[in-house]
Amino acid sequence: MTAAESEDYVTCPSCKALVPWTPACIYCGASLPPKRKPPEAKPRRGELSLEGLGVTDVSVEPESRLTSYLVWRVRLMELLRARRVSKEVFEQLYKEYISTTLEAVERKKAFMRELTDVRVQIENVRRRLGEMDQRRAAGEKATGEFLDEYSRLKSELEQLQADLSRIRFQQRSLGLVLGEGRDAEILAAVERRFRNYLSYLPLMVTDGLLSPAMEEVVRGDLKEMLALMEAAEDEATDVLVEEEAEGAAEEIPIDDEALLKEIASMVKGHDDEIRRLIRAIRMRDNVLILGPHGEGKTELLLQLQKRLGGIYFHCNEEVSERELVAGFNPSAFVGRNPIHLGCLMQIATGAAKGMPIAFIDAVMKLRPKTQVILFEAMNNKSFTNPVDGKLYFLPEEFSVVAASNLESVVQETPDAAFLDRFGKIILWGTTPDNAVRELLEPYKLPESVVNFLIWVKREVGRMRYLVPISVRNLIKFAQEYNRYRDVYQNREELLKLAVDRMLKMRVVNVFGLREYEEAKAKIERYVWE
Repeated sequence: MTAAESEDYVTCPSCKALVPWTPACIYCGASLPPKRKPPEAKPRRGELSLEGLGVTDVSVEPESRLTSYLVWRVRLMELLRARRVSKEVFEQLYKEYISTTLEAVERKKAFMRELTDVRVQIENVRRRLGEMDQRRAAGEKATGEFLDEYSRLKSELEQLQADLSRIRFQQRSLGLVLGEGRDAEILAAVERRFRNYLSYLPLMVTDGLLSPAMEEVVRGDLKEMLALMEAAEDEATDVLVEEEAEGAAEEIPIDDEALLKEIASMVKGHDDEIRRLIRAIRMRDNVLILGPHGEGKTELLLQLQKRLGGIYFHCNEEVSERELVAGFNPSAFVGRNPIHLGCLMQIATGAAKGMPIAFIDAVMKLRPKTQVILFEAMNNKSFTNPVDGKLYFLPEEFSVVAASNLESVVQETPDAAFLDRFGKIILWGTTPDNAVRELLEPYKLPESVVNFLIWVKREVGRMRYLVPISVRNLIKFAQEYNRYRDVYQNREELLKLAVDRMLKMRVVNVFGLREYEEAKAKIERYVWE
């Protein structure tokens, strides 16, 4: 093959000189035509081609520096087998590759030793934290020394995890990580080539391509690089397992169907919402339930807390961050301690039995500053106690199940970041009529009275300034009717009971009073079956 026929040379269209291919002529500076692609030659029997390696063009390099060093070896071996490089040049280049790779490998080994040391420390700290969590779950009282040690270990764990991320980042920055991204496919092809080269080495010595001494050098280097790639596979697996372990939430060991059956027997007509909620609780995720007033959300939280443990906490506009965290009560009677354990402190100290779940009702009524405290607890599994200024850590399994009403007369504007910390937001529907009938069945109300109650509930629900009729009030109506059944056989007395029990003004003003009178008139005009 002449130089003119080689793809490495081209004739300059300006000075007609035969020059190595570059973007411009080395003699006159004129632009050179694009490099011609060589004709595809089928490999001889038993010979490997570069096809399938993942990178066939020298202008395309792997992402990792170490992977590049391995690809260089493949290209050099292929050039030698094609007799396109002399034995002397091959030996010189290959030894340079070994020297360059050795420096990077030693640097990588230093990183791996540091990585292993940090992993061991993380495992020890996690083990000690796990033991403390078990002691707290078993009912051991959390003393001040216990909480201080727990906080110290949590801080140490956070620092070690930051060190782990730093070491991995430095490895990637220096190109010392193998088998990540597109390099994984390249590395698999390189590994196959190296194993084939090991079997070809004796034949290459026989063909005069390698000296026996150089054959030993190449064999030792290929084996060392194969060991390096095998270690890289184990390293990638370890990283994946660690990331999955950090990202995965441990499931709560509960029977979904058994819990659903028990809760649904108390909160009827919402089986689908309850089922979706239980799945999130099992994943230890934060859940927000949004729905109309009086449809069983509070009862749901109470029933869950009764069976799973944790803390039930009802919010209002006066709840401050101190009350949420420490239970501070500045209005305590003289002689009583104004500071007691609040919702979060009870979970942090282990005073709350069962699962570390905060069941928070009417959560949207929290003040913005108080929402920040709860946001910190949900996000970092820690909070700052405004009473003593200390940082307290919650169990890793801590989660929040919150509920809030969808109000028609006010517009809630919760912080977007606060809402984002709820992994699930479940819309709670209205209780179906058949579920209402089932709830009232134990009180043996006449069918006409049940139909009347369902009609009143529906009519009041359409009004803007009246409080929607809750299932709780329907049951109270049924209880009083059952207790004074003889009295309420009188139609007039029954209508008075309906007005007293089910008409409540949401807004005490002229508009609320007008709707109240309108609803009362509708009830009095009701046509009985």
